[in-house]
Amino acid sequence: MADITAQILTEIRDEAREARAETRENFKSVFHRLALVETGMSDVKERLTSLERHMAALLATVPVMNERIDRLEARVAALETRGE
Repeated sequence: MADITAQILTEIRDEAREARAETRENFKSVFHRLALVETGMSDVKERLTSLERHMAALLATVPVMNERIDRLEARVAALETRGE
């Protein structure tokens, strides 16, 4: 009986070692993939920040453009009334 128990424990020990080695490799792979995702997300965040800055600069020009269009419309209207 002791021989069988020792044999079972030896087999379990070997399988446990293999399982732990496989688990370590799986975790290594998962952590590597997570690092890649984190790097990609960091890049996306930087791009979004850059886009927000550019959009803010673009939107800041809208009032100026509206003012220029209003002045142009007024000048065209003045020219049309002179021509009549």
